[in-house]
Amino acid sequence: MASRKSFLGDDSQDDLHTLLSSLRGRLFYYPTVRRYDAVVSMIPGMLFIFLIGSAGYGVFRRLSWPVPAILGSLAFAALVNLAGYYPTFPLHWISRYSNIVIGAYIGLRINRASVRLLRSLILPAIIVSCGMLFLSLLGGTILYRMADFSLGTALLGATTGGIAEMALLAISFGADTASVTLLQIFRLLSAILATPMICRLWSLRSGALKASSQTSTAVDMQKSVQQNETTLHTRVTGLLLLALVATAGALVGYALNLPVGLLIIFVALGNLLGVPFSSLPEFMRILAQIGLGVVVASHITSQTLSGFLAHAALIVLSTGTMLLLSILLGMLLHRMTGWDYPTCLLSTSLGGISQMSIIAEDMGADPLKVSILQTVRLVTILLVLPPLYAYLLTS
Repeated sequence: MASRKSFLGDDSQDDLHTLLSSLRGRLFYYPTVRRYDAVVSMIPGMLFIFLIGSAGYGVFRRLSWPVPAILGSLAFAALVNLAGYYPTFPLHWISRYSNIVIGAYIGLRINRASVRLLRSLILPAIIVSCGMLFLSLLGGTILYRMADFSLGTALLGATTGGIAEMALLAISFGADTASVTLLQIFRLLSAILATPMICRLWSLRSGALKASSQTSTAVDMQKSVQQNETTLHTRVTGLLLLALVATAGALVGYALNLPVGLLIIFVALGNLLGVPFSSLPEFMRILAQIGLGVVVASHITSQTLSGFLAHAALIVLSTGTMLLLSILLGMLLHRMTGWDYPTCLLSTSLGGISQMSIIAEDMGADPLKVSILQTVRLVTILLVLPPLYAYLLTS
């Protein structure tokens, strides 16, 4: 029996098969198989570097070093990078996850209780916030004028914000993330080492070193939303609402190209309006910090470290100047409020919120005031300086 011939002819039929095969490959293979293969291929490298970062976190936590999730993961992942074994995988998803989690974590600190207490702390909050803004700009100016750091790197490296927040801003502004992180680490370690010693010396001199009677009434700002977590249902509902609001805020922020610091507004507004958020699980914050350390470590090379060491004297000068001025700011706060020296010095310290709040209890200071003023300081910096820096860097 004769074979049936195609009405298109042999050549046309071959062309049709080629076209259909090409379309099938473009419509099905690329969005499914190839993307799936790309995702699967990056998982081993991501897991490897996260295991390295987690090991660093465990070691630093064991040694009771400050900010172990960031510093530990940064140190261990940086060693892997310097050894030439840092895996290749997309880093922007980790940065975005860190943006959302850290923005939600800070936004949850702004609630009705803190606002009511701030009514009696308006003047101290203004003093601390304006003083820290001035110190940040002064330190950045010193680094920019006397060293060969770029303007963005100098400003972000000297800003008295958190390591995580400044590293994320450095990524979004295209600054030298590694140098910014190293500058922030040096500032944080200097504050953690110097502030307690200065508080103790000043307290011994004034005879004011005693256990604080206000410690028992201190409010833990990180747990202020746990009143909404009486049942598993409300806990899960609060977490879903927090994830929804934080993610929506991040999407709007990325779409409008807003600075990272402004992403906290959405969660903060929801918290002030009474949205029943649940507190952020600790492991999510730790994972975000480990991820940030891993991302920052990808920028640390031998060239970066050599450039940093070349300006060690200027970095010490800039940090020392800021530390001295923060002490003078604490003395000013003491004269204007009559508070004890430890509370004033820790409220104006260059260190982080959690570190200074913990040190406050040991120093006999008021941890509630220290926590709130440090939170106001951080929020003010994240709201004011990123738009200002964006203007300065683009003008």
